[in-house]
Amino acid sequence: MLKVGLLVLKVFVKGCYDSLMSDVRVEAIHIHPVKSCRRIEVEQADVIATGLKHDREWQIVDENGECVTQRKHKILATVETALDGDTVLLSANGNGSTILSREQAAEVSVQHLVGRRPVRAVDGGGEAANWISELLGERCRFASVTDDSDHRAPSSLDLFEQPIAFVDLAPVLLTNLASLNWLQERALEQFSIDRFRPNVIVDAGEPWIEDTWHDMAIGDAELAGEIPWPRCAVPQIDQDSGERHREPAVVLRAHRWCKEAPELEGNVRNMMEGHGVFGMACRIGPVGATIKVGDPLIVHSYREPLLAPPA
Repeated sequence: MLKVGLLVLKVFVKGCYDSLMSDVRVEAIHIHPVKSCRRIEVEQADVIATGLKHDREWQIVDENGECVTQRKHKILATVETALDGDTVLLSANGNGSTILSREQAAEVSVQHLVGRRPVRAVDGGGEAANWISELLGERCRFASVTDDSDHRAPSSLDLFEQPIAFVDLAPVLLTNLASLNWLQERALEQFSIDRFRPNVIVDAGEPWIEDTWHDMAIGDAELAGEIPWPRCAVPQIDQDSGERHREPAVVLRAHRWCKEAPELEGNVRNMMEGHGVFGMACRIGPVGATIKVGDPLIVHSYREPLLAPPA
């Protein structure tokens, strides 16, 4: 296992600590069937080898097989997604709709966003490719991971020790509404939690306490918070309109900026330093577990936070 240099403190009086944290519950679960397209809010989600079922199972790629995201095309934030079994339905105002299915799909190799490493995948077909190409104004296609893709992050960044779909790195991103509220009180303009594109949303009542959580349970799923998550420019994009704003970049730089992380090493340290931080990146298992809105979040152990809570 790759050591990230954060001290993990085990809670020996487990029953007392579980009782303390049992009032923290899952407020919402978001999955994103297509990377960079709109979320789906679900009442429950099954755990698979790569994280939550249907989350980032598809991505958009250009003619070179490289990932295309909101970083380049803000309009992707407005692409609606829905599920019909394992089929993904896509729609956009003024551009009609299309579907994505892996049945009888041709095998392809595309690049993962992180590390530009090849991923075994299947193609979304010509009709869907024409649809997204017209929307974006460049030739693009869809590609999906499959059960045998078995893609892992580069070893220098593989904190989670499990296969991943088209997430950047973290199988699951957990966020705390109390921390969002803390930022909003100090921000130049308001923004919602969906800007951070999380999977599991809780309200712990206390901001930034999620930075100290390590071993956790939600329903019959076990999670481990491995590292607070560095943010790119995507949270500045309104996930309803596709418009770019100043926040939350300004407030993160003022209050949640990782200037240096001497506890970390190599590429993990490079990933963190010089970025705003929000949310906790987690591994999750076992395969077959289920998490539901309303489930209590139970913390079994905690860690020293990478960033001190802001004053």
